[in-house]
Amino acid sequence: IVAYSDYLLKRFTRAQTDRDDVERLRRIGEAAQRILKFSRDLVTYARPSAEVPGPVQLSEVIDKALLFCEHEFSERSVSVERRVGEDVPPVLGIGGQLTQVFVNLFTNASHAMSGGGSLIVETRLDVASECVVIEVVDDGIGIDAANLGQIFEPFFTTKTDGLGTGLGLSIVRDIVDAHGGLLVCRSEPGTGSTFTLTLPVIVAKKSTRPPPG
Repeated sequence: IVAYSDYLLKRFTRAQTDRDDVERLRRIGEAAQRILKFSRDLVTYARPSAEVPGPVQLSEVIDKALLFCEHEFSERSVSVERRVGEDVPPVLGIGGQLTQVFVNLFTNASHAMSGGGSLIVETRLDVASECVVIEVVDDGIGIDAANLGQIFEPFFTTKTDGLGTGLGLSIVRDIVDAHGGLLVCRSEPGTGSTFTLTLPVIVAKKSTRPPPG
């Protein structure tokens, strides 16, 4: 449905077909995209990954997620401030899953700033806990205290315009848990939200061999 509606939309637009017909076709495409996203989210939620974890550079993952979300930021006039340290040690994980974590967080932040706003992505190393701390901060509409405790529950969503499936943050939490990490949210209605991820870094094993000589 997505492929054919996209093809017809381009063809009808070039042929200058009646605007009402083009608009109907555009809505078919949007609805199909929502079904596609929901189906993918549902499969991701239900099926465990068979990929083998390996070293992952968070700066690369975050940059890839920001690239994926460029259209979201552009549509909603969201500016991005990247404070990602290139010297942060790698974490043990699955790059594709961690990219999905940040795509979901960036998309949610963008939806919370539909009238424009600022997104800050910051990383730092917590030497004491041997973890990387990542903060995703937006100055959007925020989350009511009554809903804050439910945002990670499957199928819970406050979005009423068809943008949310209620699975995004649940999947994000499950991925972070599977990586041995922690995800928390602080939010103030009318001020914005901060999602803080903590992921353990790969610690080099100390050699038990005696020094030479």
